[in-house]
Amino acid sequence: MFVDTFDVYLPALVLPAAMSYFLPHSMSPSASVTVSTLLFCVSLLGRPIGGLVFGNLSDKIGRKRVTLISAGGFTACTLLISVLPGYGSWGVAVILVFALLRLVNGIFLGGGYAAPIPLALEHSPARLRGLVGGLIAAAAPAAFLVISLIQVLALRKLPKADFLSWGWRLPFFLGVLLGIGYLVHYLRVDEGNESYWAARRAERRQPVRELFSRRNAKTLGQVFLLTSGYWFAAQMAVSLLPSLLTGDLHQDATNVSLLTLAGSVFTIFSVIGFAVLGQRVGRRKVLLGAACAITVVTALTFALMVHFAEVRTGFFAVAVMGIIANALTSGPLGVLITYLNERFPLSVRSTGYSVGYTFGLILPGLYSVWLLGLGNLMPYAYGPVVLIVLGGLLMTFAVHSGPETTQIDSLTGEARTVERELRP
Repeated sequence: MFVDTFDVYLPALVLPAAMSYFLPHSMSPSASVTVSTLLFCVSLLGRPIGGLVFGNLSDKIGRKRVTLISAGGFTACTLLISVLPGYGSWGVAVILVFALLRLVNGIFLGGGYAAPIPLALEHSPARLRGLVGGLIAAAAPAAFLVISLIQVLALRKLPKADFLSWGWRLPFFLGVLLGIGYLVHYLRVDEGNESYWAARRAERRQPVRELFSRRNAKTLGQVFLLTSGYWFAAQMAVSLLPSLLTGDLHQDATNVSLLTLAGSVFTIFSVIGFAVLGQRVGRRKVLLGAACAITVVTALTFALMVHFAEVRTGFFAVAVMGIIANALTSGPLGVLITYLNERFPLSVRSTGYSVGYTFGLILPGLYSVWLLGLGNLMPYAYGPVVLIVLGGLLMTFAVHSGPETTQIDSLTGEARTVERELRP
């Protein structure tokens, strides 16, 4: 999750301070924010393709093989992005190439959800599965932390001309090194259960057909609704926030990076706390409570953040509201990851999890379009509040219509009895 998040969110966190390298100086701030978010969103739109293709492969040929294929692909794409020239050399073509690389990158990143996360949870003891899911999810804000730290150092230590020329490339180069380390690690992982995978590879039936059968249709629909709601809220409070503050609300880029840095620290503890609580009281209960909190508290704190930025209250007040909105929305991610994996049986788990998770990103991934539309009805900066409320309501309905999963056996997809749980 660390490598995946690092790769996915690099444009969202790095590009707002470097967009003048890729765009003409005559472009308006709102248009620049839109281009920046589109470059981020195009990767999100590629992930459903990767989720479908690599999820099916993961349930067919094994988790480890798919992990290695996807890691090689997104590492190569990150390397190519890191050496792109600017607008002065290629003109508008550099944006088109950037977008294409991000799309391909997103497809390979879809494999990063399909295989390694189910693999980790399937090999976790039942009593620790919630914590493992939380630690996996906590790697996401940890990636934000590292990206933001690198950017803060670059913005403070490098002249602006140097940052625009080559300083923005540093996080991308680190992403390449992380991808190589990721490959080396998974080359050494023993997937186990070889007899099952040998039999699975010999079958002619494709897991994706089984997933879309009537047997799994209701589960897939509930998961899609849940993830769509979650990502509507998360894209606003996490992905859009740096671009909005830097571009549309004219906050200092270094201060925004510091906000993201502090928010990542709080979010790491929030994610692990939610995950441990979900293991104790039930993942469904925690997700339901989180959905209600996102609908009300996240929406309110985001609106206050925008208001404080507009009236120039001071960046501290802006940062506090942004951190609360970020941590509260990101916190349930560890519970969500574990819950989604427990909703599907082993035979279609990777396909179901990756399709549900990544297809849920499609509509929220077009948030730049929704925000432009809302901008015709209300101030642009307050449009995200509407999408946060929508996301929280969708989550609430989806979680309420689904079952509790804490007692699900990770290898069978069936509920465990107490006696089985206590068995060594």
